[in-house]
Amino acid sequence: MCNPRRIEVTATRQVRESWQREIRRVAEVSGTAHGEARIRQPLDASVGAPALMALQTLLATGFEGWAEQEDGSYRRSVEGGYAAYSPESRTLTIVATLSEEIRETGKAQETLSGDYEDRIEATGTGQFYDDGWGGYDEEHAHREAQRTAEVTLDEDVRRRFLDAADSAERERDAQLHAEAERNARQRLAARATERQVDLDARAREHLEDVGIRARQAFHHLLASAYRDALLSLARRRGVDSDRIITNESDEYLEIEFELP
Repeated sequence: MCNPRRIEVTATRQVRESWQREIRRVAEVSGTAHGEARIRQPLDASVGAPALMALQTLLATGFEGWAEQEDGSYRRSVEGGYAAYSPESRTLTIVATLSEEIRETGKAQETLSGDYEDRIEATGTGQFYDDGWGGYDEEHAHREAQRTAEVTLDEDVRRRFLDAADSAERERDAQLHAEAERNARQRLAARATERQVDLDARAREHLEDVGIRARQAFHHLLASAYRDALLSLARRRGVDSDRIITNESDEYLEIEFELP
């Protein structure tokens, strides 16, 4: 036996094959389903014009708890809902509200495919002994080098297919995620519509209680409007300010003066 010698073989292969990969994406979105019940009460017939004008002035200059809305109305939140007053229609609206957090999942999938064509090569080595010790002759070394080169070629082909599929998946990733999210939002909207029916019914059950709280808030505002309207009347009729007696609490508003 002597020192082993090496033999090197280079194998080439013309690759022309197709690949396929199925990809899936999942998106989860959350939102709120809303339900409400409401009643509307026109105030023209029950509240005088001077008081309504004073009420509008109070709201326009800022009255505690009342916030102006985009449509020009004013809203006051109460437990379980809110009261809304529209200066344009002179209408009080009482709304009982309920909400519920909801969550939905959307999915998207796609089958990617492509063709790969290239000429690749790989090198393999084998060892032999001049005296063929242990069966390691030159023929054996050549076979071993060829086998190693073929294995390397197989691994290289698989890697190239994976790289091509990975690249295609990366290109489609954002679009597929967006599709999954659109699907999730469609399902969420359908779920919100479905839940609204039940939430509306439950809100109607609470409308009376919400109405009590909403009217208390509005009557506090209305009492201040009556006060301002009466004080304005007294001053126009020549009543001195020191002859106007006002007593006000959370429960009542009392104004006393004598017209000349």
